[in-house]
Amino acid sequence: MKPDIGCERVRLQLMAATDGEVDAASAADRDHLTGCSSCQQWLSDLEAMDGRLRRLAYPDARVDLWASVETRIREIEEKPDALRRLRVIGSLLLAWRLLQLLIDLPLPALHPLVPFAALAAALWQLAGDPLAVRTFAPELQKRGL
Repeated sequence: MKPDIGCERVRLQLMAATDGEVDAASAADRDHLTGCSSCQQWLSDLEAMDGRLRRLAYPDARVDLWASVETRIREIEEKPDALRRLRVIGSLLLAWRLLQLLIDLPLPALHPLVPFAALAAALWQLAGDPLAVRTFAPELQKRGL
């Protein structure tokens, strides 16, 4: 059974009072509450759930992440530089194109796909993980992280 508009208004007011957003329900809300068994049951369920949630113990969430962050930064700094990777990719692209020109493959429709595939590979090699945060250790230490 769906509560009517009056019940919804009273329940919103009671939730706000439970959360400490307002002092207490108004007189009209209290009158509704005394006459509506559905809202009385709802309020008792709300108070029981609120009591259980307030008694829960949460572990301390403070975790020192600096060691793992610094390790990841050092791993990134130790990777070969982008210029070297670009030279390797360029050399491979040039070799493939020369192979195409020297040997006429029987599938000429593949010829336009080769530069596209090489470009995609080059971007993947240069960019690495597109979601990774790029920074270095001194910058983080300067900010006190």
